[in-house]
Amino acid sequence: MPRKKVPKELVGLLRGAINTFTTHPIILVPFVTIAFVQVFVLEILYFVPRFPLSDFFNPIIRTLWGEEFIHYPSNFIILPKLFQYAQIPLYIFVSSFFIAVAIAIIAAINDGRKVRFLSACRDVFSQYVHIFVGALISFCMFYGLHKVYGLMIVRALAISSTEGIFFIIKTVVIKGAPHFNLLIGVFVTTVFAFVFPLIAIEKKKIFPAIGLNFKHLWGSFWFVAVLVFLPTVFYLPVLLLRGNIGGIAQTTFPEARVLVIIVSILVTVFIDATVYTAITMYYLLKKEHS
Repeated sequence: MPRKKVPKELVGLLRGAINTFTTHPIILVPFVTIAFVQVFVLEILYFVPRFPLSDFFNPIIRTLWGEEFIHYPSNFIILPKLFQYAQIPLYIFVSSFFIAVAIAIIAAINDGRKVRFLSACRDVFSQYVHIFVGALISFCMFYGLHKVYGLMIVRALAISSTEGIFFIIKTVVIKGAPHFNLLIGVFVTTVFAFVFPLIAIEKKKIFPAIGLNFKHLWGSFWFVAVLVFLPTVFYLPVLLLRGNIGGIAQTTFPEARVLVIIVSILVTVFIDATVYTAITMYYLLKKEHS
C-alpha cells in the first residue's frame, strides 16, 4: 500500500500541542521535574562560596577566574557561567530521560491508555542507555558547531575595519553569538527530532533509531525546523534580558542574575513542552499515515 502524505499544518500542530499538554497536565510533569532539578542545581551553585561547598569550588574558581569571583558580589557574575556548564551533564543524564518520558506519556494518551508518571518512568528507564547515547551524540554535534562558530568569532575579531561590509560582518558575528547559538540548538534538535520518539515509543536501539530518524526527516526537514524554531522564538526576550543583566544588576541588586536564570528555566519549560509535544504528535501522524 503506498504511503499517504502527512498533512503539514504548522500552526494547527503547534496549537494542538499546547492544547494537548494543557488538557493533559501529566505531560508537563517531566518538564517541570527537569525545571525542579535545574533550580536545585542553581541553589547549590548559589551557596558555592559558603562552607562546606567552598572547600571544593573555591580553589577551582580561584584558579580559573580569580580570587574576586569567590566573594560577594562578584560571585554572582560567575554564577550564570557555572550554571551553563552544569547544563551539559544535566541534559545528557537527566533532561533527555524525562523528555523521553514525556514522549511516552503523549503516545499513551494518543492511544487512549491511562498513564501514570512513575509507571512511564519505569517503562522508559529500560531504554536509558540508548537515550543517554542519543543525548550524548546530539550534544557532541551542538558542541562541534559551537566550536566552529567560536573560530568564526576569532576570525571576526581579527578584522580591523571600522566601517563597511567587513565591519558589519564583524559586528554581526560577535554581537549575534547568543542568537546564533540558539539557531544551532534549533538545528541540532531538528536533525535528531525523531530519535527520542523512536526510542521511547518504538523501543528502538540508538543506531537504528538514528537511521530511522533520518528516514522520517526526509522531505520534512524544513517543516520540522520551523516547528522547532517558532516556539524557540519565545526565548529571545530572555537573551535580551541576559545581554543587559550586567547593567540591571548594577542598578538594582547582584542577585538579579539569579532571577534571570529562573526566568530562563520557566520559559524553557514552555518551549520544550511545546516543541517535543508537537514533534511527537507529528511523528504519530506520520506513523498513522504510513
